[in-house]
Amino acid sequence: MVFSASVAFVCLATCSRQLVAAVTLAEPATDQRTFSVRSRLQVEGNIQTATPGGKSVGLTMKVDAKLSYLERRLPAAGKGAEALRSLRNYETAEASIDIGGRRTVNQLHESRRVIVAEGERPGVRVWSPNGPMTYDMLELLRTPGDSLALLGLLPVGEVSADSSWEPADWVISMLTGVEAVSKSELKCRITRLDDQYAIIEVAGSLEGAVLGALTKITVTGQVACDLSKKIIRQARITQTEERAVGAVSPGMKVTATMYIDRQVAPNSGPLTDKMLATIPINPSSENLSLIFNTPWNLRFSFDRNWHIFHQTGDVAVLRLMENGGLVAQCNVSQLQAAPPGSHTSEKDFQNDIRTALKDQLKQIQNAQQLRTPDGRYLYRVTAVGESRNVPMHWFYYLCAAADGRQVAFVFTIESRFIDQLAGRDAKMVENLQFL
Repeated sequence: MVFSASVAFVCLATCSRQLVAAVTLAEPATDQRTFSVRSRLQVEGNIQTATPGGKSVGLTMKVDAKLSYLERRLPAAGKGAEALRSLRNYETAEASIDIGGRRTVNQLHESRRVIVAEGERPGVRVWSPNGPMTYDMLELLRTPGDSLALLGLLPVGEVSADSSWEPADWVISMLTGVEAVSKSELKCRITRLDDQYAIIEVAGSLEGAVLGALTKITVTGQVACDLSKKIIRQARITQTEERAVGAVSPGMKVTATMYIDRQVAPNSGPLTDKMLATIPINPSSENLSLIFNTPWNLRFSFDRNWHIFHQTGDVAVLRLMENGGLVAQCNVSQLQAAPPGSHTSEKDFQNDIRTALKDQLKQIQNAQQLRTPDGRYLYRVTAVGESRNVPMHWFYYLCAAADGRQVAFVFTIESRFIDQLAGRDAKMVENLQFL
């Protein structure tokens, strides 16, 4: 899909038409029409990536993402941001990502083309009624300037050619995906109003945090409303961000521009009334969980507060973030395979733990074999000690398949956060699958 919204948008903004006195721009929440949305996100800048060793590396970054989907509104789940909900069927969802000259491509899997988009203050939450998504899918679909968030920019009541307004305070955080806003402003004004189009200029800024990392963002853009069809027809939103290095996110100085083209679709396609009726107001925990597939053919799921921090061919590092703070870290690593039907002995596993923790270890508090529904071997060791005078807990898991394949999970957490972990370590390990 080739999409140059910037050119098309300028054409709309400069056409000469008859001026009008006043219009209503807000789209009704009960609108049953189906919209065809095409968007393109282009990002350029530099990032500072953190590594498990505590060092940071500066790299250039370029992203070119293309999304196209059919969209229908869903009933509101609440007020403000929560009033904005939709069901989408993605036809295209792909991103080319170049970091430091290394290019990767992220694409949405065919089985997850149907997506629910829901407004929240920290951004647009996406999930699939067809089952859990992967972390990469989530990153692909959560974009600044989402078409659902744009609806929050529209004013309530009539506006005239000289109108200006300040959207509700949740709009800029939903538009930019910032979860904790300490200071913000967002202003909109009509720059042109005629008998077919209203052109809105958008300008704002905010200071806050994304996953605990301090960030400053400026937002500029234009939105074109088609008055005859009573819809947002096109938009161009530019977001410039400076973010500090965080516990799970890289530092960055980037500029992201989102182009959106939106039209009334000739038919609803797969988004039938029957399909819409099956979408619950509150998704299940399974719908919101994420699936992770390791390079060594292991799959497990986790909730969305876990974030993939680092990954190589042999090790994956996940970090649990809540309320902007780091709660725990999980290291998943492939172990040398044992003969079929056997595994590393419990004595050897505990000796490996003592060797790894060294002087940090005070005692092995508990060690037990856990039952699993599929009969695979699962052994858990709880170790306690100190790291830099901070009381710590470590939960080690040895997992073995019948064919001898083995993997280890290591959860590291300050002792004061044990209650906050709430058994999510065991839940993650118990649902793993050897593929």
